[in-house]
Parts: sequence; structure tokens; C-alpha cells
Amino acid sequence: MAQQINLLTPILLAPRRYFSALTLLQASGLLVAAGLAAALWLQQRDRQAEAAHQALLARHAAERQQLAAARARLPTPEDAAALQAQIAALASGNAQRRELLASLAGPGVGERHAELLDLVARSLPEAAWLTELRHAPGRVEIVGGTLDTGVLRPWLGRLGAHPLLAGQTLAALRVERLGANTGDMAGAPLLEGGAALARGPLPVWAFRVVSAPAAAASGAAR
Repeated sequence: MAQQINLLTPILLAPRRYFSALTLLQASGLLVAAGLAAALWLQQRDRQAEAAHQALLARHAAERQQLAAARARLPTPEDAAALQAQIAALASGNAQRRELLASLAGPGVGERHAELLDLVARSLPEAAWLTELRHAPGRVEIVGGTLDTGVLRPWLGRLGAHPLLAGQTLAALRVERLGANTGDMAGAPLLEGGAALARGPLPVWAFRVVSAPAAAASGAAR
């Protein structure tokens, strides 16, 4: 049987190299590439975060400007005493209006207005016409015009004798001829457009009648 005898000591043999220079170089290259990729990724994330932060700052600045403009448009604060005085005046006015509405909404008020209007319309002479008719509790005011002042006194007598005007006296407080010189008469013209009526072929008189007159009539009915 053939046998082989190794006369060389194993320690003198060349050692096996598991990590060669090429392997180490390749590993270092991979590490460098991975580090560069990670650095680029982190840098991109930082840029995106910075852009979002700048956009948020710009939005906050715009909102602050809007709030400052809205605050500038707010009314200046007023004194509490002045506000209370205004509230008291408004409350007093509201109370007076409520009392007026309550008096106007009383039983039979609307019917009396309608009856008075019907009475005046039915009894008005043909030579006269009305431009205003105001009725309040205890007071009647009539403004109009006529071609014949002689019809006013009988007409007022018929109105005053009606039960609707019981206790009230009607009188012509003011009668004036349109187009005549009224410089000595107090008050504004009774009829609007009186200048056009005065240019007509017939004389026209304007009259104003109230109940319980405070002064004598400005002209006598003829």
C-alpha cells in the first residue's frame, strides 16, 4: 500500500485570505453610495419641510393682515352712558308708537274713518274737490278747492250736524283765491299746482277746514 508523507509544516503554507482588497474596496463603495443616497434623501426632505414652513408663515401673515383690517373697520367703542341714553330714547319712542297703535286699533275706529270718508264724499258739492282729508280722534282737517265759495258754508253746516262729528265745530280757517296776491297771508299755498289752476277761465279758491279752530278764518265764504 502506497503512502505519502508530507514533509512541509502546515504553518509554513500561505494563509487563505477571506477578505481581499477587492472585496473591501467593493464594500466601501457600496457604503459610500448608500450614504450619498441617504444624504440626498434627507436633503430633499429638508427642502420640502422648509417650503411647507414658508407657505405656512405666508398664510399666517395674510391672516394677520386680514384681522388687522377687520379690526380697523370696527366702530369705536362708545360710552356706556351714551348707549343707555340712546336705548332709553328708543324705548320711549317705541312705547309712544305702541300707544298710538293701540288707540288706532281700538273698537270701531276703522269703521268711523270709513263712515266719515263716505259722508264727505257724498256731501261734497259739485263745485268743490278735496286734496287732503285727515281724521284723528277729536280732530278733522279738510283741504281742497272750489269754484264757488258760497257752497262752503252750507256744506260745513251739513257735516257739523252729522252724528259722526257730534261735539265738533267745523269752520273755514283759510280761504284764498289762487293767483291773487297772498303776501300778507301766513303759511304756504294750500293747493299744489295752484298757479296752473289760476290761469284757467274761472276763478279758483283754495280752502282749509278743521274742527275746533284755533284762529279765525282767513277769508269769509260768499
